[in-house]
Amino acid sequence: MVDKLKKNEGGLWSGTFQAIAYVAPAATAASFLVEETAYVGASTTFVFLLALIGVTSAMYMNYVFSGRISHAGGYYAYVRAGLGPKFGIFSGWLYFINILGALAGFAVLFFAGVLWPLIPQLSSNPYGWIPLAFIPLVLILVLLYRGLKPSLKYTIIGGMIEVGTLIIISVAIIIRLGPHNTFIPFTPHGNSFGHLGLATVYSILGFVGIGSVITLSEELHNPKKIVKKSIVVGMLITAVVYILVSYAMVAGYGINRMTSFSAATDPGFTVVDTYFGPIVMIIFIIITLNSFLSNGIAEGNAFSREGFAMARDGIIFPKSLATVHKKYGSPNKIILIEWVIIVALTLVGGLIFGPFEGAALITAVNGVSLYIVHILANFSLPIYGKKTLKLKLKGLLPLALGPVLATVVYGFAIYGEFVPIPPYPGNVAPYSIIAAVIAGIAITIVLFIKKHPSEMKSIGKEQDHMLEPISEQELEE
Repeated sequence: MVDKLKKNEGGLWSGTFQAIAYVAPAATAASFLVEETAYVGASTTFVFLLALIGVTSAMYMNYVFSGRISHAGGYYAYVRAGLGPKFGIFSGWLYFINILGALAGFAVLFFAGVLWPLIPQLSSNPYGWIPLAFIPLVLILVLLYRGLKPSLKYTIIGGMIEVGTLIIISVAIIIRLGPHNTFIPFTPHGNSFGHLGLATVYSILGFVGIGSVITLSEELHNPKKIVKKSIVVGMLITAVVYILVSYAMVAGYGINRMTSFSAATDPGFTVVDTYFGPIVMIIFIIITLNSFLSNGIAEGNAFSREGFAMARDGIIFPKSLATVHKKYGSPNKIILIEWVIIVALTLVGGLIFGPFEGAALITAVNGVSLYIVHILANFSLPIYGKKTLKLKLKGLLPLALGPVLATVVYGFAIYGEFVPIPPYPGNVAPYSIIAAVIAGIAITIVLFIKKHPSEMKSIGKEQDHMLEPISEQELEE
């Protein structure tokens, strides 16, 4: 008999800060913001707003599905609910690639890349980033293995401090700018369609972690209500923080200096130092580094739960790995195996491209993988409404139209990644995405041939009870 995850391990704020920790606003300000300015200069806040519109539409899909389905596999259970088990397997594979890339690229390599230049004894050594990479790697392993509650406590405390600090610093910079405040960061400012698309790849990555709370739905208290509320609260807090931070950093650095911003080492730290001095800058550095750590823990929570669900369904991992630690309640075998995979990808990516470039390439792969999964889930929602919920036209329309904008924005971001395909090493990301998609199709075909029809039907389904019908009135609420 397959083990079950522990129930009632957290509530609203546990779910909310799982989402915010995955989003990692301080870490994003120190990493993706640099990548975005390289493409769109001062228009970073505009790109964040563009991403916000699309992600808000995407969260509608999460919101509806999470009120009906509680499954550790998250998105692949949503895709399976409407499009069937074959698409569920394919999306499960891509979601696995997504979180693997997020952990190795963002939580580990970006952490090492940001910290590395700040330590003279290590910055002069081309391999000096490696011991720094093991700081998040070890912390993630220890907290995940010891169960969900310790990791959620860490993310709640760290998230509250992070959000509060970012808001205070950003508002203070805006006040000090006075008459030098400008609307330029809120406009396209002459940027091309392609450049806006590439920047959108990174800005959407700054938001989509909000949906990660769905992977904890088997363990949270009253998940069909708590997960929905966590998505809404996390979305609102993240939106406020990103708009303030992106504007304050760009305007504070100087609109006419954006070329040097994208080429600078840790320009966010420079802005804080310029306006507040070294003491506040050190505090901001600590907050930022902890943001990477909290992000890695939140991603690890999602990764281990999705891996456990796939093992339980016999996807990628054998069912024998779907075990839960008797004392801690963690999916212990999956955590250890996934950790080894993360370490390998971290070292390979960092040694070939360096920590910062390696992180950027890996996160581009994980981003597009997630966009594809989201698009599949968006199409799955109205089909699920018709087939399972038996809704009529009035109830189906919001399910079909609500995620449309998200699908368009995600398609726009995918377009920006492939058109045009950049020269080496930038072309590593799009070709890796193509390879991941082909591998996912191959895995799906093999499993479809090998598995018994009854096993295929059970993929992505809730463990404790069958899905129940929902009224159109409930859906509208």
